[in-house]
Amino acid sequence: MQTCKVGIIGCGTISRQYLKASSMFPILEVAACADLQVDRAQTRANEFGIARACSVHELLADRDIELVVNLTVPKAHASVALAAIEAGKHVWNEKPIAVTRQEAERLLEAASAQGVSVGCAPDTFLGASQQLARRLLDEGAIGKPVAATAFMLSRGPNPGILTRRSTISPAEARCSTWGRTISQH
Repeated sequence: MQTCKVGIIGCGTISRQYLKASSMFPILEVAACADLQVDRAQTRANEFGIARACSVHELLADRDIELVVNLTVPKAHASVALAAIEAGKHVWNEKPIAVTRQEAERLLEAASAQGVSVGCAPDTFLGASQQLARRLLDEGAIGKPVAATAFMLSRGPNPGILTRRSTISPAEARCSTWGRTISQH
C-alpha cells in the first residue's frame, strides 16, 4: 500500500489530536506541518517527529504533499483550502468547511475543476442524529412541536478561538449560515 504524504496547515490546539490519530493510519505519512507562526509549526514537528516544519507557502509548493489537512481558524478555511486546491492537492478541512455557503460551493467547484477531493470533519450540528431528527420533524412523525430542549455535553468552544482577531465573528460563531442551510432543505 502506497502512503499518502500529508501536510498539516495550522499547528494550534486541534493539531495535537490530528497528529496523534494520524499514527493509527499506516497509509498516512505526515511529511510537513506549517503555520503562520513557523516557530509553532517547528514546535509541533519536534513534538511529533515530523521531518519538516515550514511556511504555508512552502508546504503548498511541495510537490510531494498530496493531501493538506487544514486546521486553521474557521475564517481562513476557505482561502487556505482554495490555495491547496489550486496547488493540486486534496484537502481535509476541520469544520466548518467554510464560513459561508458560497465559499463552500466555490471550493467544491474548484476541486472538481482541478480533479482533487475535498472533505470536512463532521459537524455535530449536521451529524446523523440531528439530520434524522430534522427529517422526522419535517415528515410530521411527532406531530407539531410546541417546545424543544437542547444540551451540549462539553464546555463548548475554546473561548480563545472566538476572541482572536483573525477568527469568525460572534454571529458566525452561532452557526447562522449552517442553520439557514439546514432550514432550506
